[in-house]
Amino acid sequence: MDYMVLSEYKNLLERKLKLETELQSLVRGYISKKTIKGNTYCYLQNRADGKLTSQYLKNEDVGTVTEQIARRKQYEAELPKLKARLSELEQAAELLGKNISRQLMLLKLSTGMDSLTADQKKQSTSFASAMNAVEGISVSEQTAQDIAAWQNGSKPFLSIFEATLKRYGFSAEV
Repeated sequence: MDYMVLSEYKNLLERKLKLETELQSLVRGYISKKTIKGNTYCYLQNRADGKLTSQYLKNEDVGTVTEQIARRKQYEAELPKLKARLSELEQAAELLGKNISRQLMLLKLSTGMDSLTADQKKQSTSFASAMNAVEGISVSEQTAQDIAAWQNGSKPFLSIFEATLKRYGFSAEV
């Protein structure tokens, strides 16, 4: 039972991340058509800073933009359903026990870390190092090696996250 909940939760988190990432690159708005002197012209219209903007679309771009608008609508409709199901699983996990609830939290906190680009991994590691320096906390040699392994793709972030938490006295298990 726990495995099924964890598996579904992980799949839903990954799907949510994928949709949110793709939504960032899809066009916003709708296509309007205007007929001028017998010729039909298409425009992408949307709101930016409260103002309606209009951008002319070449005929060869209309199909691509139409497809992106349809995909955006589909993703925007799917996201609330995903979030609701994630919430249901979190509530069920609380009833099942602290162990599974903590495992879901670890999944939630680590989702997307392995799909970061090398540059993003480097930036997040630099930020973490800077915060450690500000706090006066030195990183253990083992954690530093694990982070380097995550950066080069040889270790998943979740395993490093769990191991580091255990080293500092925290655990997903009760």
